[in-house]
Amino acid sequence: MSAASQLDALSQWKQANGEYLAVEVARLRALMRRRALWLRRQWSHDTAQDHTAWKISEAQADWLLAGTDRDDAAAFYASDPAAILLGDSIAGLEGRAEEMRRAMRAQGAPAAFDTLAHLFGLTAFERDVLLVALGPELDPPLERLYAYLQDDLTRPYATPHFALELLAVPDAGASSARESFLPEAALRRNRLLRVEEGQQSGPFGGRALRVDERVLNFVLGANQLDDRLAGVMEPAPSALASASSREIAGRVLHRVRSTPQQAPLGAINLVGASESSRRNLARASSDVLGLNLYCLNPQSLPAVSAQRREMLALVEREAVLLQAALYIDLEGLRAEERSQVAQELDHVRALLVIGSSAQWSGERDTLTIPVANPDSREQAELWEQALRAAGFTPNGHVDKLVQQFDFTAAHIARTVASVHEEPFEEALWRACERHAAPKLDELARRIVPVYEWDDIVLPPEPLRQLEEIAAQVANRAQVYGAWGFGAKLNRGRGISALFAGPSGTGKTMAAEVLARHLSLDLYRIDLAGVVSKYIGETEKNLRAVFDAAERGGAILFFDEADALFGKRSEVKDSHDRYANIEVNYLLQRMEDYRGLAILATNRKSALDSAFLRRLRFLVDFPFPDAAHRRRIWETAFPKQAETSGLDFAALARLDLAGGHIRNIALGAAFLAADEGEAIGMPHLLRAARREYGKLDRIVPEAEFGPYAMVMR
Repeated sequence: MSAASQLDALSQWKQANGEYLAVEVARLRALMRRRALWLRRQWSHDTAQDHTAWKISEAQADWLLAGTDRDDAAAFYASDPAAILLGDSIAGLEGRAEEMRRAMRAQGAPAAFDTLAHLFGLTAFERDVLLVALGPELDPPLERLYAYLQDDLTRPYATPHFALELLAVPDAGASSARESFLPEAALRRNRLLRVEEGQQSGPFGGRALRVDERVLNFVLGANQLDDRLAGVMEPAPSALASASSREIAGRVLHRVRSTPQQAPLGAINLVGASESSRRNLARASSDVLGLNLYCLNPQSLPAVSAQRREMLALVEREAVLLQAALYIDLEGLRAEERSQVAQELDHVRALLVIGSSAQWSGERDTLTIPVANPDSREQAELWEQALRAAGFTPNGHVDKLVQQFDFTAAHIARTVASVHEEPFEEALWRACERHAAPKLDELARRIVPVYEWDDIVLPPEPLRQLEEIAAQVANRAQVYGAWGFGAKLNRGRGISALFAGPSGTGKTMAAEVLARHLSLDLYRIDLAGVVSKYIGETEKNLRAVFDAAERGGAILFFDEADALFGKRSEVKDSHDRYANIEVNYLLQRMEDYRGLAILATNRKSALDSAFLRRLRFLVDFPFPDAAHRRRIWETAFPKQAETSGLDFAALARLDLAGGHIRNIALGAAFLAADEGEAIGMPHLLRAARREYGKLDRIVPEAEFGPYAMVMR
């Protein structure tokens, strides 16, 4: 149905709903006219009627002493000609209202008041009581008429006693009718009616009955979340459904359908996986049930117990009005809060879907379903769904996305929805990186790669190994997916590498080259800062890093690996044992990590050979010889830099690694800029002297012939 057709259908329904309410109000007015006839007969015998506010007459006393007048009123309604005509009118209006209800139901769009009564299982009497309470809201002049019929200008509202009298409940049925006003009865339990708090000092039968604005709005055709629940309840986002989530949703549907209609509503406990996976599955299940799903935020509930119970009662009412299941995730709560919330949720009459990492221990009947994050096959299915729904053709890019990014259904949906630029494939990849990065930014330092293959100078073997690493990362989709190797590997898909070599030999540059070539984020983690002297803290820190990185498959560059990867020591105490556990944990997570993890060390000799065997690549970064140093010098200057008379053969005699060479080139550039000259040998050799000084080394002046004087 088009948007215009939907608006037209809604307009027609609102008109029909208003006409139905007009008939109900007309019936209410007819009841009031008939009641007025009876009261006027009583008042006609009382000459002091106009002064009842100051005097109780003998006639009024006799009337009051006679007790209830319901049976007498019924006899009057059956015998008085005017009352009989009004009774016929009331019956006719009842029939008309019933015809309208049936017609609207047949069209699949029942009247809101009819829907309300059905949703909360109201009896015919309870429907009429609610109509009486709604009367002045639907027809404002009724407010004064209510005061008139109660012979009390201070009561322009409905009361339990007034409702019983107006609806002509006979004496024999008065006792059971009064039960409709009890706190546990449908009207008050579901907060359709409330007793006005300001009337607590008087008899219950004379207290005001009020209807919430939320209920009034529903009856008038506006079904929107109660303003008081903003922040407490919010609609769950739409969900993508994989084959496994549809299977689980089917189990939920079977469970709900097999529950006897009068039995208490149960709960569904989704255990495990991530919060977004649990919520996505809850949404998929509610879709199968034909229900909306609203997420309940327990931390937004009032701290005071009585206020919290009242708020949960409103939540329960909303679940019925919105035809919604409620999803609550317990992982954000402390243990004592979780226990308290569990007890309170046991009393909420709504279908609850509870997410948790461990099984929920509530008292209500609960179906527990283990949940796992979508695997590669399911993620591919979800990517296909999301891309086609957004009008994009996957074009074979899905496998690459799946191998690089470990996204849940919710992350996939949000990522695709955020792409608006062209070309689409590049924009989608960038969007994946953006959605994967935020949490890792809190734990590690992002490095923006600037170097390319032409910038790195290495011997053939380490360069070849770097190219192999890049090829393995780039071709995972084909090998693990299309060629089926992934099905045979429960773990060990991670690509782990050790870059070993002296400081300045290009380890960090190599990581940047790989990141830029593969279009991946690069994060540097200083292991010296991760390692803790407290038992278990190192493992906790490492877990936080890998958990944050898992979603995006970024390149993780662990610097100063020898801080953790020392020679495995003999276990003499608990600290030695835990140190080995920490190392094993890091290696295990590197093997399981679907991205590329790189360890860097200046002291390969300090590493245990048993650990080295568990790494897929071991790349040695040797100290550059003269030929490599010359190439490094030649690539150290940008094309835009002004240079003059550079002697690369002489510069190559400086026994320095590439990192120091680049420091010298930069220092010389500043010296030259300050003097207003092009970068020349004097600037470079002065900068070299500073660099040697930082290293506590003596400049080999004899090797520089005509430049020796500059070195002093």
